[in-house]
Amino acid sequence: MNTDDISKEISVALSTAKQILPFSKRGIHLSIVDAYTVASKARALCDETALVGRKIGFTNRGIWDIYGVDQPIWGDMRASSVHFCEAGRTTIDIGRFCEPRLEPEVVICLKDAPKTGCTDAEIAASIDWVAPGFEIVDSIYPNWSFSLGDAIATGSLHGCLLVGAKSKPTRQTEVDLLSVQVRLLKDNVLEEEGSGANVLDGPVSAIRFLMEGIESIPGQRPLAAGDIITTGTMTDAKPISSGQDWRAEFSGLLDSDLSIWTK
Repeated sequence: MNTDDISKEISVALSTAKQILPFSKRGIHLSIVDAYTVASKARALCDETALVGRKIGFTNRGIWDIYGVDQPIWGDMRASSVHFCEAGRTTIDIGRFCEPRLEPEVVICLKDAPKTGCTDAEIAASIDWVAPGFEIVDSIYPNWSFSLGDAIATGSLHGCLLVGAKSKPTRQTEVDLLSVQVRLLKDNVLEEEGSGANVLDGPVSAIRFLMEGIESIPGQRPLAAGDIITTGTMTDAKPISSGQDWRAEFSGLLDSDLSIWTK
């Protein structure tokens, strides 16, 4: 199979919520560059809305062994997959996903595009707003069993992003985001706690990783002013099903709750 054929197959699977056998289990081992090329093509085929930012995945090193990966990944986010719920609560139909999981994350919007080679402090200075977020991630491969290349090729498992109440950055945003805490509850029962420190070396450092990654892949659009970036899960990704009430209680710089009801 060539990258066009793989992109078409993934696009159909994403559009119809139909699972497929991982390419690595068919003897097709995508290089990292090819996987990102496939992802861009596949997302464009099934979603023609504008590119509005990126998601970063597997930034929580504590879950790498669970998923058999050894590095973070990233993928495009298009306008149709980003939803704002600043009131802090929304309902989502998860029937359009295969095996959805939920991740509490720090979401960042850029007011300026950071320059190549900039420091974390300079990245922090380019932030327009920060917000709590829920990313729904999904696997078109059964039982979440895949290689790193398989995962990247789907758009790095991005399903959709729910963005909560926005906050303005502070003079010490980089440090403040490291100390953000979250309590993740399902039906009022605590599932897990996490912090911004679980996201690589903090959410700002995750953006630096993203910039370096984009620059290393031919044909990728660099970060731009107005881009929305979800920086990776602060806990493990939790399987979700219909009829559940999930709430993330954020504290620190993101002092608000974000809740969703699944149907």
